This record gives sequence, C-alpha cells and structure tokens, in this order.
Amino acid sequence: MRCPQCSRRMPPSKLIFREDFRCIQCHVPLHAPVLYSRVLVLLSAFLSLALLWISGIRDLRLFLFCLPLGFLILTVVVRVAPLVVVPRLYVGKPSVITKLDLSP
Repeated sequence: MRCPQCSRRMPPSKLIFREDFRCIQCHVPLHAPVLYSRVLVLLSAFLSLALLWISGIRDLRLFLFCLPLGFLILTVVVRVAPLVVVPRLYVGKPSVITKLDLSP
C-alpha cells in the first residue's frame, strides 16, 4: 500500500479499516474504499452459508448459524484480505456523501 499524499510504502494490515488510520510518515488521515469493506462482508456471509450448506445444515438452523459464523469468518478475512488484494487508499475521512457515491 502507498500513501496517496507522500507515496510512502506501508505494510498492509487490518488497521486500514479503523477511522483513525493515518500515514506513517505524513500523518494524513487515510481510508480504504467503502466498496472494499462491503465486498469483504458479503464474501464472509457467502462463505458462512457455503460452509453450513456443505456441512449438511439445510433447515432453519442454516439462517440461525449464518450470522455468528459469518462474523468469525469476517475476523479472518479482514486480516488476510489486505495481504491478498491491496486496497487503494484515499486521503481524508469518508463522508456520508462519499459512502453513498453521490458526490457532484
């Protein structure tokens, strides 16, 4: 990962998802794209459904166990994903308009 402000290389880590994430050198606030976070959540949800389906749970328990298992998978995915697919960082903190992609 590179800081868009000073171009310094930073090691990929789960810290990119924190609101107070800053560059190591220039201390400018940075954030990962909202779409990146949403894809990780959807990926963990689909993985939890697939694991439960493969394990033979195909009744109402599928939906009961999907959420807790999805959170467990998400804790692993958040740590592994920045190492596999490095997100492009943006300067500043995301606003509500940026999250909704309604920028002018």
